[in-house]
Amino acid sequence: MEYSAASVKFLLWYVETKETAKLLQDHTFDEIKEMVFMQNLYQQRSKARQQSEFSCIKKRLESIPDELIRLLIKADIQTAKLITFIACMATERLLFEMVYEIYRNKVKYGEEKILDTDLNVFFQDKRDQNEKIAGFSDETIRKLKQTFSKYMVEAGLISGKGTEKKIEHPYIDWGMRDILFRNHMEKYWYAITGEM
Repeated sequence: MEYSAASVKFLLWYVETKETAKLLQDHTFDEIKEMVFMQNLYQQRSKARQQSEFSCIKKRLESIPDELIRLLIKADIQTAKLITFIACMATERLLFEMVYEIYRNKVKYGEEKILDTDLNVFFQDKRDQNEKIAGFSDETIRKLKQTFSKYMVEAGLISGKGTEKKIEHPYIDWGMRDILFRNHMEKYWYAITGEM
């Protein structure tokens, strides 16, 4: 998966993702796309924004196994948000690496906070290692940090605003763990639990 800065224009879209997952049980993506436009299911002001949101949600749902989609539909809110977040990580390499390299290590070693300096070091390392990321402007990096932090707050992994975020330990459904392991997606489990 290529590195991308596209997520600066996206949100977690938990509610919309869950509704799309429900529709997917009886409809194709093409049918859902038509519903999105005809009924403005995502409550967006422009067709371009509807298209962008639908394409993002479709890509995320396609990145996770059907049994995880079914769990997303019936799970408690916390688990459903974590599944949505995992779908984000599955389509955004930079987000996954940030969670795996920063959040996972902090949880693993019992640390309580993620500091802005942790994120700065992470992104500088990525710039040093990858030509594409090196080409991202400082403003793009700032927006990526902001977007990824919002995702993590909404998923219940961190809380707070500003230059330091408190690490949270959300309830995690073990059924989700089993599905991830069965589908060779255990790295996402390790990323959000600090295991391994």
